[in-house]
Amino acid sequence: MKFFLVALMAVVMGMSVTSCMKGDDNTIYTGVAVAECVNSYPPTFTLGSQKLVINDATLLDLVLGKTYMFYYQFDTAEQSPDAPSITVTLYGGSTPTNIDAEYREGPEVASENNKANTALYSLGTSFFPSSALLSNNKLFVPFGYWVKIEEDATKQKEELNKHSFVLTYDFSNVVSGAKELVLTLNHIVNDAEGEEITRNKWTEGYKVYDLTQAIVAFEEKSHAKPVTIVIKVKVNPTIDGSLTGATDDKDDVKYTVE
Repeated sequence: MKFFLVALMAVVMGMSVTSCMKGDDNTIYTGVAVAECVNSYPPTFTLGSQKLVINDATLLDLVLGKTYMFYYQFDTAEQSPDAPSITVTLYGGSTPTNIDAEYREGPEVASENNKANTALYSLGTSFFPSSALLSNNKLFVPFGYWVKIEEDATKQKEELNKHSFVLTYDFSNVVSGAKELVLTLNHIVNDAEGEEITRNKWTEGYKVYDLTQAIVAFEEKSHAKPVTIVIKVKVNPTIDGSLTGATDDKDDVKYTVE
C-alpha cells in the first residue's frame, strides 16, 4: 500500500517532470507526464508542443481526447529531450491512468446535493503546489485527501470509489464585465448510513476538468471572457478531514485564450 501512497505524488501540466538516474553519466531520462491521447496505435500523447510515443503494443484501451498520467523513460544518447517526437517506454510497471473528472464530478451548478461533506487535506501537493490550465479549457487540480488504508485490494478500491471531487459554480451574482470565474472543489465521501470509518492516512489526487461549459455560462453573465479562474476549497489537515474547524484555501489560475 506504500506504493499507492507514493505513486500518486507526481504529475505535471503541459510538460514532464524529469530526472537523470544514478549520476551524471547515466543517459536515462525519467519523467512523469500528464498528456492528452491523440492516437491509440501507436499510443501517442501530446505534451505541450511535443509528442510522446509509447513503445508498448499492449495498450489497447486508450481513449482519444482523454488526459492520462504516466511514468516514462528514454535514452538521451539516442533521442534529444527537445525533439518534436520522442519514443518512450513505460517506467516501473506504470500504465497510463486517466485522470479526467467523471461526468458526475462537474463542473456543474452548485446545489445542496453537490456540497462538500468532507474537507480536503490540502489544495496542491508538495511537488505540485498549484492548479494549472491545460489546453482546450482543461483545468488540472492537484490535492491531498484523507483515506482509510485497506490490506485487501478490492476493499481499497471500494474505499477510493467513495470519494468524489465535484467542481461547482454559482454565477447568479456575476455582473457584466466581471473578470473572475470562481469555482468550488467539493470533496464528497459517500459512506453508508450509520457507517463509521476512521481515515487516518492522506494521499494525493489529481483531476482534470473540462471548463468549456462553465466558461460559456460565465460569459453569458459577464459578457466577457474571464481573466482569472479561482478554485476554492475547504481544507483540514487533521485526521478524517472534518468540515468542523476547516479553513478556506484557494488557487488563482490565469485564463488564456487559445
